[in-house]
Amino acid sequence: MLDMAIVCKEAAKEYLENVEGFQIVSNSMMNSDIFITKTANPKKIGMTQDRDYQVDLIKKRFGEDIEIAPMMVSALPYALEKGEVDGIIIDFIKGVHVNGIKESSVIDGDYTTYVLISNVEFMKTKEFKKFVRTYNESLEELMTDDKLLEKHFYNYTKTNLEKGGLEKWKVKLLNIGED
Repeated sequence: MLDMAIVCKEAAKEYLENVEGFQIVSNSMMNSDIFITKTANPKKIGMTQDRDYQVDLIKKRFGEDIEIAPMMVSALPYALEKGEVDGIIIDFIKGVHVNGIKESSVIDGDYTTYVLISNVEFMKTKEFKKFVRTYNESLEELMTDDKLLEKHFYNYTKTNLEKGGLEKWKVKLLNIGED
């Protein structure tokens, strides 16, 4: 049985509409999408299907006339590589190995990309309180020790964190309860 999960906000919305006894506890990540383009003036941008907020980000960055191609997230790097699109918007972790011009998707303010959902009954337990404390302490350690962040980023992605780290992409990892 699932007690809690960190998921994209669209998946959380769908889950909460279909499963009783769960709620969003907190935002957990903001601004995790990046743009990757092959040209300075793209005409067509690929985005993850059903992530409606990405449409707004694309139009704010490239204008109202940009053609938008929704697709499965796993198809985005392939579509860019094969020239089916001139650029993509993708989670920075999924985009670290994709070639192209990379830039933050933050145009006019932060936006939520991932949330923590939990079983309401589980939230009443000592285990949940311990998890929150441990999570927040671990995040604090990670965000104040660049070497530790670089090590864990490499272990997860098998690539080095680019100069400027998470700040370069304006990605924000949030403590549970910090919105």
